[in-house]
Amino acid sequence: MQSQIRRIIGLSAAFAAALNGTMVMPLIVLSLTRVPGITESTATMIASAEIGGIALYCLLLPRLVKHGHFSVALGGVIALVLGELLTHFVDGTGALCLTRLITGLGEGALFSLITHDVAAEPEAERIWGMINLVGGVCMGTLLYALSTLSQDAGRGPIFLWLAVFGALLAPLIFLIRPKTEQEEHDKTPVLLPKPMISLILFVIFLIYGVQAGQWAVSGFMGELARIPTATVGLFLAISSIAGFVGAIVPALTRNPQHRLRWVSLGLIVMAGALYLFFNVRGANAFLYGQILVNTGFYIVTPFMTGLLTESDKDGVLVMRTLIIAMLGAGVCTALTGELFADGGPNQFSYIVIGVILLALVCAVKVFHWTLGKAQHAVG
Repeated sequence: MQSQIRRIIGLSAAFAAALNGTMVMPLIVLSLTRVPGITESTATMIASAEIGGIALYCLLLPRLVKHGHFSVALGGVIALVLGELLTHFVDGTGALCLTRLITGLGEGALFSLITHDVAAEPEAERIWGMINLVGGVCMGTLLYALSTLSQDAGRGPIFLWLAVFGALLAPLIFLIRPKTEQEEHDKTPVLLPKPMISLILFVIFLIYGVQAGQWAVSGFMGELARIPTATVGLFLAISSIAGFVGAIVPALTRNPQHRLRWVSLGLIVMAGALYLFFNVRGANAFLYGQILVNTGFYIVTPFMTGLLTESDKDGVLVMRTLIIAMLGAGVCTALTGELFADGGPNQFSYIVIGVILLALVCAVKVFHWTLGKAQHAVG
């Protein structure tokens, strides 16, 4: 039991360190716009270099952890902390893009520690649920703390705080122990057919896209609801922390036959929350809508990632899902502005709800297939 607790703490710390940059991305963009000569569009481009660094690591170096666990952990921490520190001090678009790329590479390395550790794990959604819950609350607390900082001159202290955050998590990340050769040999993944894997990746693309898209226009919705900008940031931070409670569901699910009902519930909650958020004005609708969107999201994603993990021999497949997730977030964020501006909140809500319903149809097909396979195996 003690070793399992240490394992979850280590994995959660790596999760929080690897994805904290995407969690606080709006604050990063805002801070970069205060650098002389950096416009809002340039700041967005610079911030996207961090996502590019994560994707590059996942694409090019996913198996490195298998051959050098400690080196990957140490290199990931150093790259993360160094990238944040350099971002605080350097100027110029090129230099800032490089520092965010270094940060992203470090985050990708830390994420690989997780995927390699949980690869081929049976009922992996339980582990992913616990990682999302513990690591997510940690990230949400960071977002809340950063959103309450006073706006200092220049870019402010955000990158210094992110560096401190990574350094503080480093000792916990080293709790993740490398797999022995025997443990590697004993892995028995439950192989999914390629059409099912493609369908799962498509669902991940859709739900990450919706999550990122609605997040991108949340500031505009705050303005329409006449909520002060500082309060909008506070509400988003609170909803992020509260939303991770949804991860309790996969963390406690012990029967694979219940996966479909929980995934369906999570997606229905997301759809209802999106309607509330975009069609009802006021502070309460804004806050509760965001809490419910996040709650549904964190019910669903551990189940989808867990299903892929069970079919993953060495963690590479799940590493690639992060690329799909980032691609979905990037594409949908890019489309969101025009769609929102053209159709307004009401029409936009129907678009994103339609995307969620499409994800639901695909998820039902996936989990019906797995349920049927399990019943056939028992029979």
